[in-house]
Amino acid sequence: MRKSSSDSGGFDLTDLLGFLWQKKIRIIVTIALLTVLGTSYVQKQPKVYSASSTLLFSQDSDTFSISSNFNPLSSKGNNKIDTYIELIRSRQFALEIVQKLQLQKREEFKKIVLDGTRVEDVQNAISKLLKHLQLSKVSNTDMLKVTYESTLAYTAAEVVNAVGPSFFEYQIQAQKKKSDETSQWLDGQLLSLSSQLESAQSELEQFMQANGLIDLKSQVELAKAEIAKLIEHRLTAEKMLSSAAASMSQINAAQGEVDSLLQVPVMMSDVLIRNLSAELFKKQLELQAVSKRYKYKHHRFIAAQVAVDAQQENLEKTLNKVVVSFKQEYEAIKQRFKEVESQLAKAKSKHAELGAHEFKLASLVRKTEATQKLYDVFLSRLQETEILQDLGSGNDFSVVDFAQVPTNHIKPRVFLGASFSLILSTIFSVGFWLLIYLVADKKTRFISLLRNHGIALLGELPKPAKTKTSTDSKMLSKAKAPSKAEVIYSECVRALRSDLMVRSDDSPIRTLVLASVQFGKKRSKLAIELAKSFASLEKSIIVDANLRQPQIGIEYGLDQLTPGLTHFISRRSSFSDATFREKDSQLSLMPSGSIPSDPLVYLTKPRFGEFIKRLGVLFERVVIETPPVNDFGDALVLSKMVDGVILLCDLEVTESADLLEAIQRLQDSGSPLLGVVFENAKNIKSKMPIRKGGRNVVKKVINT
Repeated sequence: MRKSSSDSGGFDLTDLLGFLWQKKIRIIVTIALLTVLGTSYVQKQPKVYSASSTLLFSQDSDTFSISSNFNPLSSKGNNKIDTYIELIRSRQFALEIVQKLQLQKREEFKKIVLDGTRVEDVQNAISKLLKHLQLSKVSNTDMLKVTYESTLAYTAAEVVNAVGPSFFEYQIQAQKKKSDETSQWLDGQLLSLSSQLESAQSELEQFMQANGLIDLKSQVELAKAEIAKLIEHRLTAEKMLSSAAASMSQINAAQGEVDSLLQVPVMMSDVLIRNLSAELFKKQLELQAVSKRYKYKHHRFIAAQVAVDAQQENLEKTLNKVVVSFKQEYEAIKQRFKEVESQLAKAKSKHAELGAHEFKLASLVRKTEATQKLYDVFLSRLQETEILQDLGSGNDFSVVDFAQVPTNHIKPRVFLGASFSLILSTIFSVGFWLLIYLVADKKTRFISLLRNHGIALLGELPKPAKTKTSTDSKMLSKAKAPSKAEVIYSECVRALRSDLMVRSDDSPIRTLVLASVQFGKKRSKLAIELAKSFASLEKSIIVDANLRQPQIGIEYGLDQLTPGLTHFISRRSSFSDATFREKDSQLSLMPSGSIPSDPLVYLTKPRFGEFIKRLGVLFERVVIETPPVNDFGDALVLSKMVDGVILLCDLEVTESADLLEAIQRLQDSGSPLLGVVFENAKNIKSKMPIRKGGRNVVKKVINT
């Protein structure tokens, strides 16, 4: 049965808390170091002082302002304060502040050139001033708050206190200049309006005389009455024409058929037609009554049929006459309608002509009156402007609150900066160590995965030292001094052997299967070294049951065609021909033999199971290497024939999901899984001192 997702070897809350507690000292030290650095950086920032003043812009004034009446760019209400704010923020006004206070000569406002020196620069001083100048409206008032920040307290107060008076003076001068320009403009407009008024009056008189417009209003009323009468006649004629056209359309659609014509309302409204239709219906009823009593050759039936035919013919002739009469009437209605239309068009043309005269006359009258009124207004405004020209602006400005030299700086905020540094340091430190845990510390995660599934960690093996593969079948190695890596690897293998021998005290573990999670480098190294380690104490054999990609025979320098496991199982070779033994050692070797197309055919034979049991009797330790668990099912088949299974996990290439899949496959198949061995583990130190200049002679001679 598979484990839940919380046991999948992934990341959970328990792992996180355990990791944080394990790394608490490093996390605290990292937080403290980053917090100190952040606080130190904040403290080294230059101190900034802020000063503020409040200005009042009065919006209500009884004094006449020419700009508010004739300047299309003037504003009202809060929009006017917005205009003042933009004027204060303009570079032109900032230039006046800079020149008034000589800010370009102060160190704070000087420009830094390439060689690092500071030089006076007016434009740089203006930019600095506008950068640190803040303007904000006081809600629901006509007041404006001016704030300036500077590294010098007196500079901040001086700049803020200079803004209000300078702007008021600037505004008064601008209003005075605008008033002078307005007066000159009004003088020119009065002269132009005077000539326009004379021209309009002259044009009006000439138009009335040319068109004889004495009583234009009465003529227009008569034309309107005539048009109304003709429209009434037209509506009546149009209604009659519409009704007649509909009836005519129905008559044409009937195409002379009696039954269809009788369905037309105008036909049925004719008294004669109705009488003839009723008489025809009566004759038809009589014919039906006679037909029930007599046959069609009887004289009474013939008489009734003749009467019906005569009545039918009479009705058709009458219908044709009525249709001809209605068509004549329809043509007469159409002619009458055309005559009314023609009379109405003439009346409308006459009325339009009178309307054009009326419109032109009204336009000339309005032009004359408007010119006269505009002339009067301009004349009165010019007089008022000349009277109030020397009275100043219509707006009242004042400074409500002057700024004082600040004593406390507003920046940097050390406490806030330290708190912010502490929060960021905590987040960064925890995230940094957590990232190391998730990315680099794969072994810790694997150990946690094994613990969650109750699987033992049998040992850890470092990366094996690089050795050259021997091609000599006798495997004679020259005497050489062992490297530190070889010593550590051998020590880890002996520790694994000891662990397995201790486990054998409770229940005998004579046959072992070594299966890796997936393909890796030097995958047969541990099987060979472990078998040699057992052989140093007891009679052992190593069997290469990896019939997919056998490696043990290659490590010993044997040819691929050398008899081995497949030859023995298929009875092509005896046991003695398929096994080899090292000289001066208790280790025997059975290579894979020839590689079959379907290895499971050999592994599932009864002879193979009996062979494994026999090996457990002949040898005290049997080490069997198989293909990877996740790639093939060979290890799962062999696991049911042995005393224990050791799962090899290469930390360099194996992921958590792969290890978990291999464990679950072995557990689901009921394999006697002893535990997991980590390969290519890092930071494994040897507990044995290495003598310099020592020699370790390893003899690998195979008795062929």
